[in-house]
This record gives sequence, structure tokens and C-alpha cells, in this order.
Amino acid sequence: MKGAIQMGDRDNGGFFGVIEAVLAIIGALTVMGVLAVAASVLAWEMELRKSEEESALPETPTVPTA
Repeated sequence: MKGAIQMGDRDNGGFFGVIEAVLAIIGALTVMGVLAVAASVLAWEMELRKSEEESALPETPTVPTA
């Protein structure tokens, strides 16, 4: 079977396979954590801008006195 792709060609097997799986899970959780933090910061920023707009006092035109 020269030139045929063997199944499990990339599989390290055994102990190293477990380590690879654990590192893949840690990497996926890290990416999800970073996305969650970014979404949280974005939501906080939007809420902050909204509260700033609501609490801003309307500017009254000043009438100059002569």
C-alpha cells in the first residue's frame, strides 16, 4: 500500500495522546474565556454609555444679560 494514507497517521497514541487531548481542551476553554471577557467588556461599555446619556443634564440656552 505505497502512497495510501493510513488511518491514525497523526495519532501519537497512549500517554501523549492524552496530553494532546488535555491541551486541546485547555486551548478551547481559553478561547471561550477570552471571548466571554470581550463580550462582557463590550456590554459594560454599552451600559456605561447608556447611563451617561441618561444622566446627562440637558443644556439650557443661556440668555446674555446686557
